[in-house]
Amino acid sequence: MDDGTVSRFSLESDDVEEIRSFGAAHYFPRRFLHPQSRSGRLAARFDILSLGPLSICDARYGADVTLGYDAPDAYQVGVPLSGHLEAHQAGRALLSAGDRAVVSRAGEDVVLDRWSADGRQLVVKIDREFLECRLQDQLDVAIRGPIALAGRLDVAGGRGRSWAALARLVAAEFNGETGMFDHPLVVGRLRETLALGLLLAVDHPYRAELNRPARCYRPPLVRRAVEAIHARPEYSYTVADLAIAAGASVRTLQGAFRRYVGCTPMAYLRQVRLARAHDDLRAADPGTTTVAEVAYRWGFLHLGRFAAAYRARYHATPSRTLQGP
Repeated sequence: MDDGTVSRFSLESDDVEEIRSFGAAHYFPRRFLHPQSRSGRLAARFDILSLGPLSICDARYGADVTLGYDAPDAYQVGVPLSGHLEAHQAGRALLSAGDRAVVSRAGEDVVLDRWSADGRQLVVKIDREFLECRLQDQLDVAIRGPIALAGRLDVAGGRGRSWAALARLVAAEFNGETGMFDHPLVVGRLRETLALGLLLAVDHPYRAELNRPARCYRPPLVRRAVEAIHARPEYSYTVADLAIAAGASVRTLQGAFRRYVGCTPMAYLRQVRLARAHDDLRAADPGTTTVAEVAYRWGFLHLGRFAAAYRARYHATPSRTLQGP
């Protein structure tokens, strides 16, 4: 059972096998790790602060490297401190540099195509079960499968900036073994705050629901309708269909959604569909996928209305998202 103990691990090495072994023990097994310099030498340094299901690592390799790992069992965010990182996961191109942090999902192979020689990242790893349970607790609905986190987090402003600042603050306590961050009560709240903060900062299909006005209670009829929407957002629901799924009248369901969710059932359905479409557009190959295909896949039958709703939420056209950064 996790008792809130903080653990610290460090490695400074130029040996590839030693680095691979250390990474496998504390993060993920490396399928490969290749220095790209002619000498094949590294000057790596890793300082890991482990808070149980959440770890923060100040990482650098000291040389251009490429590495990959298979189906990680955790979510990971790389906040750039210097240099840049180019990677890909399940067909999505990922880039970490400047004010742009890279976010990788659980359960999908990851390849870091190039970690630059001057690259230094603050890598936050959150166990899959821990993050998904935090989301499930907040929404009071079952979470099916890994959370489809967007591959990018802007750490220049807004919630992304606040979250990255908190991660840096915690990482700065690596050598503070007598500090407040070592107290189990503080550790538990820190990792909860980092996990929930990430869920509020990065885009994913559930974020609109997290952003609803806080409520102390949500009736079972609302939970049943929300679960039906998340299970099959592409289905051509009517409000009557959702009322049947909730076991309530249309009027009762409408009133409960306005009170406990802050919008109508159909507006909530549209938010979930937009999030799924956004995620698919970011992941799709523009050479083989069209905006229309994605829109129809998620139940948008009128392309003009879809494009207008998409622009209002994401401040970009669907076609621009499809083309990538």
